[in-house]
Amino acid sequence: MKFTFNYATMHLITAGYKGELDRKLHQALIDGGIAWLNAARAIIPVWSGAAHGTFLKLAAKLGTSFSIGGGVPWLIGPPYGYARSAARMVVGDGTYILEYSTSLWHLVYNEYNNANANKKAAHVFSHLKTPTPYHFQERAGEVFKQFAQTVKLPSPWAILQVKSQKVG
Repeated sequence: MKFTFNYATMHLITAGYKGELDRKLHQALIDGGIAWLNAARAIIPVWSGAAHGTFLKLAAKLGTSFSIGGGVPWLIGPPYGYARSAARMVVGDGTYILEYSTSLWHLVYNEYNNANANKKAAHVFSHLKTPTPYHFQERAGEVFKQFAQTVKLPSPWAILQVKSQKVG
């Protein structure tokens, strides 16, 4: 007596999945970075535009742009902030990094200190309308975290190959 049967095997195309995963996480990093950027900019007021100018390199890495308006035109302005910032994006091979840094002294000071309460800084920071410390990194980081929690990994089912086999 001879028996025959058919069966199917599933094969995960790992290169295809890794490519789809990379595309999805790269886009998520961009979208989350833009959410972070918009949150940070909403917290920091525009006076000269220098503080918002520190975000221009990050915006370029994210493939977006924004205008800086409402500042006092005769002051240091966005180019001053731009020159005192850095941004970096690293994507690929399981690595997804977005970095922003600044050495703009008054933004760094206002991030951590109550400028209106500091008598030594009163000549520079007197009567700020937007209360400091800003804590924009922490607050914008929370926005990024909330966004990141909504990101879904691609389904592996879309790239499975089913192969039928016949025995007998």
